[in-house]
Amino acid sequence: MNRVIRLTLLALAILFLAVSGPAWAQDEGIEMTGGHSLPMPWGIGLTLYNQNQPYKIKNLEIPLAGIDIGAAENLQVQNDTTSYHFKFDYWLLPFLNVYLLGGYIDGTTTVELGNIDLGLPIRLNDIRVDYDGFMYGGGVTLAYGGEKWFSSLTYDITRTDLDLTNSSVQGWVLAPRVGLIFGGATVYVGAMYQQAEETHEGIFEMPYLGEVPFRVELEQAEDWNYVVGMMAGLSEHWVLNFEGGFGERKSILAYLEYRFGKR
Repeated sequence: MNRVIRLTLLALAILFLAVSGPAWAQDEGIEMTGGHSLPMPWGIGLTLYNQNQPYKIKNLEIPLAGIDIGAAENLQVQNDTTSYHFKFDYWLLPFLNVYLLGGYIDGTTTVELGNIDLGLPIRLNDIRVDYDGFMYGGGVTLAYGGEKWFSSLTYDITRTDLDLTNSSVQGWVLAPRVGLIFGGATVYVGAMYQQAEETHEGIFEMPYLGEVPFRVELEQAEDWNYVVGMMAGLSEHWVLNFEGGFGERKSILAYLEYRFGKR
């Protein structure tokens, strides 16, 4: 509930600032040939994003008499998530961008129980949770740079409304980046710090035992990964961004944006 309240307040604050505040950041639009200038004040874009990362278990409850599954060592958990979401942003100041986002998320989390030695002549089935639903959130970007370089720091928070009533996925991201500017294009390197939390409850099938209830709480195994990317202006209004992430968390992002507003 507290996260919902914070997200609601963030959304209302962003909308209030966008409607009431002056477009101090915008003196001119994106310059495509030679030099560098500030973007147009408003932007709307579509993001396609996929990431794959290992999780670690915070808590695992499977009520089997005399067997503590949650204490099993080297229990592997893998998550794969794909999202398609729209982003609506506004440059409030030359160094401050605020945005809202919302869209669709589809994910699979697998808890690999098959390699656990129970001391019994049975092998556990993996717990596999497939989920999808609506994601929403918002954030801010701080930016600073010169004619040939830039740096930025982005923070965003997201939450989901899933098709599974006993599941929740939420998290926040902090992403620093530095890059070089070549006319209407940029290349950059950076990192992503991610805090992700998943909770799932349900039923899974076990040999000889039938349906067994479970509850599992998960979080990211590694906080940081590295990213490289490029952004290019396709025209005065259209911008295309590609980014790849490396490390324990692997990701790929494609973002097409349309910018508009009075120069």
